[in-house]
Amino acid sequence: MFRRTRLLLGISVFWLALSVLSDGINTLVLPLQLSGYSSANNQATLFGLLTFIGLFAGAFVQPIAGTFSDRFQPIHGRGGFIGIGVILSLTSLFFFAVVKSIFGIMVSYLAIQISASIAQAGQQGLLPDLVDEHRRGLASGLKGFMDLTGAMLGFVILGQLLGAGQSLLAIGVIAALLIITYLIAIVLTPEDRSNQGTVVKTTIPLRGIFSIDLTRQTDFVRLILARFLFLLGIYGTGRFLLLFVANRLGLSEAQAAEQAGNLLAGLALITILASPSAGWLADRIGRVPLMIAGAILSAASALMLIWAESTSQILLFGGLMSIGSAAFAGGSWALIADLVPKNESARFFGLANFSTAGSAAMAGLFGPMIDGVEHISRGLGFSLLFFVASLAFLASILPIKNILLKEVKDVKERNENQRKIRSDAARLAILSLPADPTAIKKDQNP
Repeated sequence: MFRRTRLLLGISVFWLALSVLSDGINTLVLPLQLSGYSSANNQATLFGLLTFIGLFAGAFVQPIAGTFSDRFQPIHGRGGFIGIGVILSLTSLFFFAVVKSIFGIMVSYLAIQISASIAQAGQQGLLPDLVDEHRRGLASGLKGFMDLTGAMLGFVILGQLLGAGQSLLAIGVIAALLIITYLIAIVLTPEDRSNQGTVVKTTIPLRGIFSIDLTRQTDFVRLILARFLFLLGIYGTGRFLLLFVANRLGLSEAQAAEQAGNLLAGLALITILASPSAGWLADRIGRVPLMIAGAILSAASALMLIWAESTSQILLFGGLMSIGSAAFAGGSWALIADLVPKNESARFFGLANFSTAGSAAMAGLFGPMIDGVEHISRGLGFSLLFFVASLAFLASILPIKNILLKEVKDVKERNENQRKIRSDAARLAILSLPADPTAIKKDQNP
């Protein structure tokens, strides 16, 4: 029991630092760094374009880094490859903190995104490498818990430091968390050591890094499409929440920013609390049923937001989406670990990340749609946004419906086997007891 808990914590704790790095830099630190080198007229455009390029640069690098991680894993373990990403991230953060030009900020920011993707590529391979299939749901839930906890810590701690004008200290905190959580992960996962000869890793050529055998990986492709559609609804809703709050509640941008920040913190907390339970359910009822439940709950939540008229209603209706998001994320992350080839797990996780990067980028296209409809009728643009998000949630069910019957059968058989094993173990324990109590005394007194 202790070994299992230690292992689950060890493969999850580094996600906390990665989340602080990603959310903290992209949401708080970068716009502050850019503010001194751009005017108010082009700040949003510069920030948007730079994060767009950084997002896709990181997504492009991940399958490549994952392939090298798969190759080096039998010799150095995943931890060695993650360490390379950590060193590169620390170096990039240092230059990001000290450069004094717009060009230097742009280059060092892109370096951070690429370095973090290298570390993440190795990190993602730990779950399929070290966790048994029947516990991957729990591991996915714990990963989601660390991920969102990191985001909240980043918003709170970095926000306070940046507000006090301590930008160098804020970047230093990110660097310290990377080092501390990496060392904790190494200590808690001794299983991730050199095991050359145990697992034969592929030597796929570089030109084949982005290739997938559609005949053999049909379920994987279906899952990636489902994740893209679901995350499109999530990112579309979250990206424009501040504008929706200002529009619906009649607030100024400053007032709306404060309200939206409180709402996002509350919704993130709900997701954090729901993630471990969602992971546990993924191991009990199956990945796909949990994903479908999360998609339906999120679709209902998006429709309810159309009629939200107060902060409490937005939090209540949005909270259902937070629970749905935790359910879908826990099920889908565990299912990815189930479907990826054992000898190419990091590469396939890198390919799966395109669903996240692609949906995050596509969500920005909802902006022109909202503005266009708002010119026709005030408030209708956001109603259309939530309606389209609801359709995206429901559409995410379609690609995985063919996986559902197979998984329900597999889960049923696994649960029956586990009950049979426990029953057989109980019978063996009874049969092993001597029938004659005096035999016990005889054995104890030879």
